[in-house]
Amino acid sequence: MTGKSKPGNPSPRSGRDLLGHAQDLIYQAWETPNLKKQIALARKALTISPDCADAYVLLAETATSPAKTLELYRKGFLAGERALGKSTFEHDVGSFWGILETRPYMRARAGLAQSLWECGRHDEALANWRDMLEHFWFDHSLKKHANSSPIEGRNTRL
Repeated sequence: MTGKSKPGNPSPRSGRDLLGHAQDLIYQAWETPNLKKQIALARKALTISPDCADAYVLLAETATSPAKTLELYRKGFLAGERALGKSTFEHDVGSFWGILETRPYMRARAGLAQSLWECGRHDEALANWRDMLEHFWFDHSLKKHANSSPIEGRNTRL
């Protein structure tokens, strides 16, 4: 098998294409005022690509319990890591906000840290924020988030 599609058969979509399609559904969900439709679109996005971090973020934001919120943000964080791949973390540190594809990961990571904090898991939350700041310090969005988070004024060194 050569990987080429046969005449009359559509070529299989790459994982990157599928992730893009799933992300488009999330953009559509964000524009939809109907919460049930938002959730349905997020779930559909995950059937297309389980690496769609923003689908987990949307579901986490609509979750009805702190435990479920935490679980969904964690899944989003892991999905974002998979979607970006190791090379992004090795080569693009410090410029994540300027790379559109990294934003779902950053939203999931920030949500995970906030959710850990709200669940009373302060050490884990601080470790997440510390890691985010260490790797992405030059991103204005993370500076803003850090300055408005529970770590501000906390007697701890980041």
